[in-house]
Parts: sequence; structure tokens; C-alpha cells
Amino acid sequence: MTKTTTLSKARLVAALGSTALCATAALALPRFADWAPPVSIEALPASSTAINTAAIDGCASLSRDGLTLFFNSNRSGNFDIFVATRASRDEGFGEPQRLPAPINTSANESCPTFTQDHRLFFSSDREDSAYDIYAARWQAGEWTDPVNLGGNINRPGWLDETPTFYEDEQGREVMIFSSRLPGGSQGKIYQSVEFGPATLVEGGVNSAGSDNRPSITHDGLTLFFDSTRSGGAGGPDLHVASRTSVSEPFGPATNLRSLNSPGFDARPWVSWDGRELIYASIRGTGEGGPDILWTSRDKKAPGAKEVIF
Repeated sequence: MTKTTTLSKARLVAALGSTALCATAALALPRFADWAPPVSIEALPASSTAINTAAIDGCASLSRDGLTLFFNSNRSGNFDIFVATRASRDEGFGEPQRLPAPINTSANESCPTFTQDHRLFFSSDREDSAYDIYAARWQAGEWTDPVNLGGNINRPGWLDETPTFYEDEQGREVMIFSSRLPGGSQGKIYQSVEFGPATLVEGGVNSAGSDNRPSITHDGLTLFFDSTRSGGAGGPDLHVASRTSVSEPFGPATNLRSLNSPGFDARPWVSWDGRELIYASIRGTGEGGPDILWTSRDKKAPGAKEVIF
């Protein structure tokens, strides 16, 4: 079994460092027009045709520059983490590569998030956990041994996943993630300040349904996630909630109806500049599914309909 470690909060912060978000809480995202109709991520120019397969492909995220795609797939049997790159944001991603040990193991690894300071967060059921969040760092051309984020974050018997980060007004790193029972029920979205004890995200994010797989914009003001709350199209749907300050609760969540299908739509990931969004869906791509879909939006043009989120 690949070596993993569980550290205290103080040692965890020292080992993994900070995302160094450079006071991004003060850099509000621009306002945008509507999202374009979603397409398979393989529809991007010069894309590899091996990103989406007949297996389950999804829970994807992008690097800050938008040039690296991380996702999970069970094309090899168990769930593993794959990576694909592109030279510019005007083209598609190349052939995906399965990450080596110590990231992938004979257990399941899923829902990766790569931070700008070269940390990779992901979920795994290694060490007989239901699914805990682990972190490793890309350092000197190799991955460090994954670190279990410990009891402030991970709960025995629960599936903890999809960490996403912003910096608050005090310059502290805030991680938002979800926790649910295996099978998908009772999901709720939590936050942790500098890997301290997790608390429920306040406002209109959590509901009587199952709320999961968040993605926060870099200013901390807009949260994308999937939810089975009432009023959806069927299965989990993509939702978004916003606020005017990181010290305030989120407002009511809005269903992203133009992106949702009657089936499974999950883990919306918004790019650093807010222009691109990827997510997993069973919407017909001809590959099987779920598959990774892609959509984009433009900054608000004069006279265009304004979408604040």
C-alpha cells in the first residue's frame, strides 16, 4: 500500500503551505452574459477523443491558467485521476495521462483539485476510508506522499470531496468542500479556515436535498455546486449562489437551467477568470457517461442581458 500520512492542523499548514491568492478577495469578477449551450469537452478544436469514454469520466477541474485539466475516470477498472494539457485556451486538451503513484493506487482516487502553488487535493478510499480528502504537492519533478487532511475535515463513514479555495478578508485560506453518505444522500457543503474544524456554509447553499461538489470563484463571492433540491430537472442539477462580501452568508441558490439535463449533472468547475465552466453530465455525447461537458460565456457587452454570476 502506498504510504500516506495524517498530520495535525499546524503540521498540515506547514507541510502544504498556502495558496498565496494575492488578496484575491479584493478582485471581483466581471459581470457576464449567459452561458453558451454546453458541448462535449472533446468538441473543442484539436481535442483528444480519449477524454470522454464509455466509462464514467468527470469530477473535473482546471488549473488557474486553464491549460491543465484534471479529472477522474474508471476506464481502468477502479477510479483513477487523469491529466490532460493544452497549449492555449483557444484549443482542446491533448491525450489524457493517468497520474502515477503515489497519487493513484489500487484503491479509488477521484475529484482532483490542483492549486496554483502545485498542491493536488483529491478523495480516496485508501486506508479503508469511505472517501477522505488527501493532499500532495508537485515538487522537484515528482509527487510527494499524500497527506490525509485529518479529523477537522474528514468524517468516518462519509464521502468527503471536491475542495475549492479562496482567501478571506484577513488573508486566511478558506477551503470549501462537500460531505455526503456513500450513495449520494445527505450531502452538505462545509468550509474550513486554514484546515481548522469544518462548519456548514451559511445562507442559501445547503438545503433539504443533497448538496455537493462545490466550486468557488477566486474572489469568494460566487459558489457553483450540484444539488438534488426540489424544483430541478431530475437527478442532481447545477446551481449557483452569490454574495457581496466574503464575510456575509450566500444568497438564495439559482438553478442553472440552461446547463442541466433530466439526468445527472454534477461538479461544476468555474475557471479562474469566470469565462469557462466544465461539469459531468449524462447529456447525450455518444460516449456513454457521465462525460465531461464544457461551456463558456462572454463578459457583458453593452446592451446585453446581464448575469451577475
